[in-house]
Amino acid sequence: MSLVRAERRRLHKRRVTVVMLAIGVILLGLIAGGTWFSNHKVSDATRAAAVAQAEQEYQRALDDWNSNGKKRCEDDVKAGQIPAEACQGPKPDYFLADYYMPSTFVFKAGFRDMLTVWAMIMAFVALVIGASSIGAEWSSGSMMNLLTWQPRRVRVLGTKLGVLLAVTAFWSLVVGALWTAAMWATAVFRGTTAGMTSGTWQSFALTGLRGLGVVAAAAVFGFVLASLGRRTAVAMGVLIALIVVTQFGLTILLFMAKVRYPEMFFVGNHLQAWMNGSVTMYDQTSCDFSAGMCQPQQLVLTWQRAGTIFGAGLLALVGLSMWQIRARDVA
Repeated sequence: MSLVRAERRRLHKRRVTVVMLAIGVILLGLIAGGTWFSNHKVSDATRAAAVAQAEQEYQRALDDWNSNGKKRCEDDVKAGQIPAEACQGPKPDYFLADYYMPSTFVFKAGFRDMLTVWAMIMAFVALVIGASSIGAEWSSGSMMNLLTWQPRRVRVLGTKLGVLLAVTAFWSLVVGALWTAAMWATAVFRGTTAGMTSGTWQSFALTGLRGLGVVAAAAVFGFVLASLGRRTAVAMGVLIALIVVTQFGLTILLFMAKVRYPEMFFVGNHLQAWMNGSVTMYDQTSCDFSAGMCQPQQLVLTWQRAGTIFGAGLLALVGLSMWQIRARDVA
């Protein structure tokens, strides 16, 4: 039996793989169900009811204004508490029918965010599967036994990583296809699919590919950290440390030091830029608001730059894990 086939069978038969995939599907299913039941199809009757409710609310506000609101406002103007231009009363523009429409799922406007939801959930699934797949083999001694059959250490570790990426990518694509179908059905029956063009589909496809990159990065991150520490708990501990210590502690430190563009140091902003195409950050230290209004300097973090940073970091971790397995005793 080839090493690739053995690793693929081993990964699919692991209980953690099955459980985490089930958890990911269940979470996405719950979100899809919530999206379905929280949105409604807009009909002519629905729009007419919203127009009638807007008109009713406007007349009610106008009656309140004419009965006592206007007099109170004029008294406040005479007392010098508010300027005269503040007493204008309600206007029809304040009561648009759109404000009284039920929530409806617009596929063109909402599916990009839903792709991000899919990518984040599947990335967490891939991270846990990746960390446990290698961490459990080190802690149980299976890795040492495998190396007696296939002594080329780098090849063994590289094959395990390659199989992990292939499996997580496959299942992410399957779940992503189901997720897309669920969102499309929601838009058809509980919203609208208007405005969809080939260009929009291409944009969504590129976002999906970047989401697949997030899943792959999470799998590599969990795998490499567990391989370096030879325990699954090492990867989970580093992840918690990054969230708690680095992100929250670093937030306080950077803002106290008045660093320019502190958001550049946060993983979440890089993920947002990667998925959405770009993120605009502002240098609040470039303005002296005591002197009046000021437009702070801007920095646009593009998905290309975020991807380069992520890629360089992951390559460094993979290289470190390959070097360690060659140089360190496996016993």
